[in-house]
Amino acid sequence: MELTFERDDLLDSLQVLQGVASGRTTLPILSNVLINATGGTIECMATDLEVGIRMTVEGTITEEGAITVSAKKLGDIVKELPADKPVHLVTTANDRVEITCGEGVYKIIGLPDEEFPQLPSVEGEALKIGGETLRDVLQKTEFAASTEEVRYFLNGLYFNFLEHGTEVVATDGKRLALARCEPLTSPGEDKGFIVPLKAVREIARTFADAGEISISVFENQILFTDGNATLTTRLVEGDYPKYEKIIPESTEGSAAISKEGILSATKRVALLSNPKNYSICLEIDSEQVQVSAKTPELGEAYETLPVESSTGSVRIGFDARLLIEALAHIETESLSIEFSGELNPVLIKPVGDENYVSLIMPMRLDPASA
Repeated sequence: MELTFERDDLLDSLQVLQGVASGRTTLPILSNVLINATGGTIECMATDLEVGIRMTVEGTITEEGAITVSAKKLGDIVKELPADKPVHLVTTANDRVEITCGEGVYKIIGLPDEEFPQLPSVEGEALKIGGETLRDVLQKTEFAASTEEVRYFLNGLYFNFLEHGTEVVATDGKRLALARCEPLTSPGEDKGFIVPLKAVREIARTFADAGEISISVFENQILFTDGNATLTTRLVEGDYPKYEKIIPESTEGSAAISKEGILSATKRVALLSNPKNYSICLEIDSEQVQVSAKTPELGEAYETLPVESSTGSVRIGFDARLLIEALAHIETESLSIEFSGELNPVLIKPVGDENYVSLIMPMRLDPASA
């Protein structure tokens, strides 16, 4: 095999694939990237047997062939090569790969491509979704997904296909995030599916600039493609909880406030929260919101912010980490905090945007922090 690339074209693909190629595996082949040049097309692939990515790379084929080499080592080498000189890659005897760029020559050991796992291809019907829309709903919800293995069905994002719109949901039992987009037709027979969290994170990187993405489902696999890159992953099996029952249909009070104002204040006050539970307190009334924390061993802090509008009052405790993440994912200048008592779920919504809601379960305030 003999290929020539522009350095940046090869590097961009390798940096995406490195996120999947596992460095901690009993199968050495899974630490490698497969480079396959056939039929006038160069493809680079990586998989960890859970997520697989295939990318088309611009380049010149002098001689077709295939080889696998360490994704990290090849990526590290290409990253340090000069950007203004072409990268020449050729396979030699005993599965060696020789990389030439300018005056530099680098030889690394590969493995035959026959050992590399096969990645599935597109089959059946596919739905199409705007790349910006998909990236937006994933970014707004993934932070709330569970990373604990006990309830594995929460380790991903749930796509729920409804007549009035598609809802993308994540929850870990302490919080929930829901983003809506236009109605989409399910690519499978089911009305919804759960995409694992690891794949969600790779989707954002793999399709960072994609204009339109096709989604296909077959058996327990889902495939995303924009024509140049393809990502496949196993779906999370199991029934997603009835999340709509957790979200209150109405609340007793609400306060509209500057997003940046309350986010910054919460970050500062949280510095003096108890490191055992990160408890902070929000006191809301008709004129202001006070954010406070009190820890006997550390000290205390509070900040007061004016509200833009408010109905009702409440004194409520939060895990500062959960509150900060929820506030940070609001993209409007103002947000609304909706409440119904000190131990009922609290809704945080962007003012003027009905397609997103974040929910946090409050925590009991420690008498010492009162």
